[in-house]
Amino acid sequence: MKSLLKIVCLILITIGILPKEAKAASFIDIADDTLMTEIDYLVEQDIIKGYSKTLFKPNENVTKAQVAVMLTRALGLNTINVENPNFQDVTTAHKYYKEIAAVENKGIFDSADKFNPDSMITRGQMAIVLQRAFQLKGTDSYYFSDVTEQTPGYKEILALAHNHLVRGYEDGSFQPNKPVTRAHFSAFLARAMTLARPNLLKDPTFVYTYAYYSLNDHKRYTLNYQYHHHDGKNDVWTVQNLSSAQTFPNELLYGHDRIYGQAIADKANTHYDLYLELPLRIGVMLHEDDPGVSSGVRVTVKTTNGTVQAGDVQYSGVIILEEKSIYSDVVKTYYFVDEIGLVKELHNDIVVYELLNRTMK
Repeated sequence: MKSLLKIVCLILITIGILPKEAKAASFIDIADDTLMTEIDYLVEQDIIKGYSKTLFKPNENVTKAQVAVMLTRALGLNTINVENPNFQDVTTAHKYYKEIAAVENKGIFDSADKFNPDSMITRGQMAIVLQRAFQLKGTDSYYFSDVTEQTPGYKEILALAHNHLVRGYEDGSFQPNKPVTRAHFSAFLARAMTLARPNLLKDPTFVYTYAYYSLNDHKRYTLNYQYHHHDGKNDVWTVQNLSSAQTFPNELLYGHDRIYGQAIADKANTHYDLYLELPLRIGVMLHEDDPGVSSGVRVTVKTTNGTVQAGDVQYSGVIILEEKSIYSDVVKTYYFVDEIGLVKELHNDIVVYELLNRTMK
């Protein structure tokens, strides 16, 4: 009996350590690491697969049929007893008939006599189907040098840009007629699937108590954060050390429907310590090559629906951000919860801030 139990345990342990699926990090042909978060996500969700455990073929163009399959999986569309769209070139015997019928019934692709399943999809067409699939809203003054009101998919392209799903090329173009590669479509789809519009500000009706570890003096403190006033731009939070009544510099939080920023008051005249454009989605939001005061910094959204333990609370729906700088070896990881704000912060593997509790004023 003991021998049998040992065998069972060994099998369970072996299953536990085996990789569930090939991830982007194991694909040897992905050179652009800025898209790895999104590709990882789609692989984990069983929406896309590699050609093997080590090959993803990121630069291969996607076809309309492949897009139909991925959208069907991403949206969880019903493929049982689907209505036949009667495409001349997609019979019921077609390998992807059910998926093509499902997206057509959903109104994601335009009705036509033919579907052209093996044709490549362009970046402009990609914008149209993603806008329809995920009902993306919003347009603003953001523009691309080669996108005008006469461009097919004009409004849809601007909707994707408004929601930070696309950034365009370094020369300011979008290249709407260029075919979409597997890597790029994976990135756009994963971003659309994880789009989030959280409120990252602290709630001013609460007093926040954090455990704080100072990397300067290597001491631990218990800090109280209390909303004091709005200075015309920022929420000003006073910070007090509960053990010694020592007052720390105020925290400044900037909130806007499109921007979040946080800073220490005595440094706010130069820049925010963390600055984000909203809404959020997984992947690189801020690249180290971007110009401006944040140049040299990369901010990556690792997930918009994670979990974390802070104090005695297990939080779900957590926004997890990773910040790296070319000027430092420190990797900062931030954990935010919608309508609560920061609940945890790590510098490398060291927990610097951890929310212990919140109490009503």
